[in-house]
Amino acid sequence: MPFSQQRLVRSPTGADLNLYVKETSGQPRAVVQINHGLAEHAARYARFADFLAERGCHVYVQDHRGHGATRAPDAPLGKFADVDGGAKVIADVTAIHDLIAGEHPGVPVILFGHSMGASVALNFLLRHSARVHAAAIWNGNFSQGLLSQLALAILGWERMRLGSDVPSRLLPRLTFQAWGKAVPNHKTLFDWLSRDEAEVAKYVADPLCGWDASVSMWRDVVQMAIYGG
Repeated sequence: MPFSQQRLVRSPTGADLNLYVKETSGQPRAVVQINHGLAEHAARYARFADFLAERGCHVYVQDHRGHGATRAPDAPLGKFADVDGGAKVIADVTAIHDLIAGEHPGVPVILFGHSMGASVALNFLLRHSARVHAAAIWNGNFSQGLLSQLALAILGWERMRLGSDVPSRLLPRLTFQAWGKAVPNHKTLFDWLSRDEAEVAKYVADPLCGWDASVSMWRDVVQMAIYGG
C-alpha cells in the first residue's frame, strides 16, 4: 500500500525534506522514525511501513539531504553539504523528530536506522537520547579502527587530487562493488542487497539508487560511523 501522506518539511538547515508518513488505524502504539541508507531513498521503505502500521505504529521516513526528492541549496544528489554535512543531516533528522513530537504528543518514538541510516540514528541518539523511547540499529558499521582511518586517508587524497564534489573513485570499489563480487554467482554488483532478486532488480533500475556518492559525502559518512563507534 502507498504511504498515507507525502509532504515537504522545511528544516532549519534550509533543506526541503521530502517526508512520507504511513498511519495506522486508531491510536498509535508508537511512531517509528526511519533513517534510510546511502544511495537509496525513503520510498523504498513502503512495505516496511505497511508492516509497522499493521502492528499499530505510525511511520515517518524522509529522504536525507543529497538523496531522493529532498532539496537543499548545498546538497545536490550525492552530496550532503558544502561544509558540516553530517551535522546538517542530524539537524534535519531533529526537525522531523520535532514534527513528530508536535503531531503526536506523548506517543513513544522509536528510532530506526539502516546502514548509513544506522550511523545517522546513533549520532542523533548521542545528542538526544532522552527524546527517544527505543532504537533499532540495523546493519550499522561503527569502526574507529584502521579501516576507517584508511578510508579517511583515501578520501583526503581524492579531495586534494579531484576535489570534494566529484564522485569518489575508490570508496565504491572498496564497499558496494567488493560486497557484490563476494556474493557467489552474483548477477549484479548489488546482489549483496537482498536474496530477493526482484528487490535487487528494482534497486538497479531506480535512478535514485545506486549512484556514486561524492568525496565529501563519503567523508561525512565515515566520520559519522567513527563518531558513532
